[in-house]
Amino acid sequence: MIIVIGAGRMGRVIAQDLSRNYEVLVADSDQASLSKVKGIRTFKGSFMDIPGLAKADLVVTALPSGAARDVVEFALGKGRDVVDISFTDYDPFEMDKTARTHGCMYLPHAGFAPGLSNILAGKLYFGHGSRNIEIIVAGLQEEPMPPMGYIPTFNASSVIDEYTRPARFIENGILREVQPLETVEPVEVEGFGRLDSFYSDGLSTILQTFSEGTVAEKTLRYPGHMEKMKFLNEMGYFSSERIGTSSAREISDELFRRTVREVPDVSILKVVPLDHRGPEYTVVDHYDHKNSISSMGRMTGYSAAAMATAVLQSKIQGKGTYPAECIGKDDTAFSFILDYLKEHHIEIKVRE
Repeated sequence: MIIVIGAGRMGRVIAQDLSRNYEVLVADSDQASLSKVKGIRTFKGSFMDIPGLAKADLVVTALPSGAARDVVEFALGKGRDVVDISFTDYDPFEMDKTARTHGCMYLPHAGFAPGLSNILAGKLYFGHGSRNIEIIVAGLQEEPMPPMGYIPTFNASSVIDEYTRPARFIENGILREVQPLETVEPVEVEGFGRLDSFYSDGLSTILQTFSEGTVAEKTLRYPGHMEKMKFLNEMGYFSSERIGTSSAREISDELFRRTVREVPDVSILKVVPLDHRGPEYTVVDHYDHKNSISSMGRMTGYSAAAMATAVLQSKIQGKGTYPAECIGKDDTAFSFILDYLKEHHIEIKVRE
């Protein structure tokens, strides 16, 4: 049995996809989220009380970043392999000892970006010897949406984190960091025209597994959105300082969350070897109107389901923290992931 912890938009896609071939239980503390899960057994309550967790074949966590750590550590402590899509701010290698002690694997940041982006970058780095890699990623509406020119396509609080968390990258083998809102630059993107790019903190474990070269991730938004985010940040709307019973950041999280609604979206990913050692990988994915699944849900959910299935089928093996980019070292595992996504009409274009 597979246990998916988190019944939000991403968790539901993962659970639904895995349930085609496996028995799945979806757990969450929120009944409203669980009520949207169809045709799959559910459990409402604390993760510590999930029935059968200690005997599960795999645990998949799809939680907001602030809620993931305790859940992951608990599952690893029970000796369960864990595939985790949460965009956490702790070092995933902190879980390495726990996973090894209990004889299991922890595959962190196993979504779209980080996740699939790491797999493709790992193929370039380990398979082709590229040492100068740029990752370009976007989750956008098909058209800019008022009032911000953008609606969060994943957890709203995590979107604000993208703008406030220092963006780390590797420059000539040295770890660097910048403030995302200070790095906004216009770029031309084929099929989309002028967009704004900024450094984002999505390299995840690459910061430790790539020991040389220059590797950075940049995220795209429609023009004008980043100017609004910079204004809000300068005015203190993203500050954690408490004013009365709440902080400005808590209020902003809630206001951002209220803007979320289901509108057609598009996901973009380019992983480019700037030193031309290896191919350029590109995927542009759109909203699934037939099944009413967002593109971000498809890219995150199906990437996670692909990695989870690879673990279940022993295409990915190991103990301790297993970074997604290491999948790029193994031709069999790498091809399995790409074939799995292709079955879901997510085709990664390869340009030599």
